[in-house]
Amino acid sequence: MTDSLRGIPDMTACPVEDRLAIQDLLVSYAHAVDSLHDLDGICAVFEEDAVFDLSGIGFPSLNGHGEIRKFFEDTFEAMAAHAHYLTNFAITAYDGDTASIRAYVIGMGKYKAGGGITVNGRYYFDVVRTSAGWKAKRYTMDFLIPIEG
Repeated sequence: MTDSLRGIPDMTACPVEDRLAIQDLLVSYAHAVDSLHDLDGICAVFEEDAVFDLSGIGFPSLNGHGEIRKFFEDTFEAMAAHAHYLTNFAITAYDGDTASIRAYVIGMGKYKAGGGITVNGRYYFDVVRTSAGWKAKRYTMDFLIPIEG
């Protein structure tokens, strides 16, 4: 595999079954985040020692389920509602048991304290095939449109 998030795509074709399973992993992540409570569902998307790196958008880089869980506990404490919409899925690298995928995201949230946020960006996931199906080993994102305010 030649791509780790943004490099030149590997030319190995990704079978449609794997493509759909990998896309479903991202959908599962968005669904769990939008629940505002499904910490187990969020962690189920990631390998135990996954890197969850939001440093490119001003948040910390986290390592493993414990830090990911704590991040979302704090996030859910502050939020009244979430909605994430994913589109433009692209497998950017594939070699059979590992892959990279990029997807566009529009994420909206309402804070319990009032006000809200809309994010227009891209998700980047490096994933690996496990005995339990595809799992994320690394996740990051960037913004397509800067956040206002």
